[in-house]
Amino acid sequence: AHMPVVAASSAVSIVARAGLASATGRGVSRARAPRPKPSAAANTRGVVVVARSSASSSASSTRRPDASTPRLPAFASRSIREMTAVNAAAASSSSSSAAADDALFLGLDFGTSGARATVVDNAGAVVTETTARYPPIVDGGKGGDGVPEGGWAEAWRGALWSLLDRLDADVRARVAAVAVDGTSGTVLIVDRESGEPAYPPMLYNEKRGDAMDFVCSVAPDGHTVRSATSALCKLHSWWVSNGERGEGDFALLHHADWIAHLLHGVAGETDHNNALKLGFDPGLGPCGDYPAWMKSLPYASMLPGNVRAPGTKVSPIATARARKVLTNPSGCVVVAGTTDSIAAFVAARCTTPGDAVTSLGSSLALKLVSTRRVDDSAKGVYSHRLCGSWLVGGSSNLGGWLLRSNFSDDELVALTDKIDLEDAEKESAVPDYYPGVLMGFGMTVKEATDALSPRPDADEDFLRAILGSVAGVEARSYGEMASMGASKVARVFTAGGGAKNPKWSTIRSRAMGGIPVTASEFAEASYGSALLARMGHYDLPTYVPEE
Repeated sequence: AHMPVVAASSAVSIVARAGLASATGRGVSRARAPRPKPSAAANTRGVVVVARSSASSSASSTRRPDASTPRLPAFASRSIREMTAVNAAAASSSSSSAAADDALFLGLDFGTSGARATVVDNAGAVVTETTARYPPIVDGGKGGDGVPEGGWAEAWRGALWSLLDRLDADVRARVAAVAVDGTSGTVLIVDRESGEPAYPPMLYNEKRGDAMDFVCSVAPDGHTVRSATSALCKLHSWWVSNGERGEGDFALLHHADWIAHLLHGVAGETDHNNALKLGFDPGLGPCGDYPAWMKSLPYASMLPGNVRAPGTKVSPIATARARKVLTNPSGCVVVAGTTDSIAAFVAARCTTPGDAVTSLGSSLALKLVSTRRVDDSAKGVYSHRLCGSWLVGGSSNLGGWLLRSNFSDDELVALTDKIDLEDAEKESAVPDYYPGVLMGFGMTVKEATDALSPRPDADEDFLRAILGSVAGVEARSYGEMASMGASKVARVFTAGGGAKNPKWSTIRSRAMGGIPVTASEFAEASYGSALLARMGHYDLPTYVPEE
């Protein structure tokens, strides 16, 4: 049985007036200059598109890895101090060349209910943004999010071309690099030659429990793939259902990989972050690698053969459709992207150990910069590698959907205003509906809903209890990471709808012992991907623009 998960799209409407909404289904806060109002929506191939422009823009063959597989430079195993010096020097040396051109950089974020494009200039300032919503859901699907009209692959394809078509011609002519992020754990089985889907995409939250016995028999204890939602479980389940054959005709691509393939047409390309839940080990060898037990799997040839560090060049755009819209006469290159939650982390420009980003939309995703790697699938904790540091993280399905399931938009706005965080008596009596709960998707929607008891007489007190209960999950999870050896959280930046609720931020700060909790200045995942595109174009060691 597949665990029911509330579609992120159902949480998109969580009090739009309070900022708890996003076209991609994750909710976002924005930064710096106020955003211009959206232009009229256009409907292209069943995809509703909304464009935004910044007023400041004018000013400013799949194969298994082996000895013959090209290798990119390894993640530097340097200290944070050394990396800071290197980054500063590289940024300084590149600043003059960056200032001398008018190149633009495109980040594409594909979420659960829509997609977003953000274009930045050579200084990392936003030039324009466009959003696209997928066609209506017409089928329940296996993962609980439903399936849009025409299927997920066509929804993503339509959104991609709609986003690019919507950009102004002069912007498209200046885009020098593009990077893509997608939902972590979403995979496609594609035709090895054409790259076209041969099987419906398997979404991030689909459980393939039939593969667990086998995967647990080959993967070490605590490994990230020892989860029914892992990409490896999905691949094994597909292979068995296909009669334990097909590895010579088909290949696996992650969500972001396939979108990027529509641009460059090169087979077998992925990035370190998306490949983690497939089994790729970013700490193995100088560049990261698939472990030996993965290379011996009967379908090992289906694994993406080139696993690149996020923010490194992959290939120039090459498909006819991509060249038609991305028309930079100097060329446009696809840069290795990442997962959606890591793109949101990149957008926050965090690099210091102890810095953390909580993405608080329909679900809860945590990412913490750490000097040490920690992994334990049983606790829902895993570590990515990004620009020389470990990024320890996890996620939970206890998030904003709990609010939308209990309150209307108007109620949520009004009730939030009524919460008095200075009422010591009430604060001491707030119930915790999820005591001891940490990261992970162990609770079904029904279990999480049934746990919301007892319900206080006053609705604002009930809302306060839900906000505090989710805050407790977040606080315990960061604490658990530290107890496992990760760096202790020192400050938290928030992306997602929860970023714009100051009372929730105060509740969360108190739950974590008073550490600062603030909204990310830049919180769009597409902005993070645009920074990766910029990083790859200039061959920078960091995604953080020079101030």
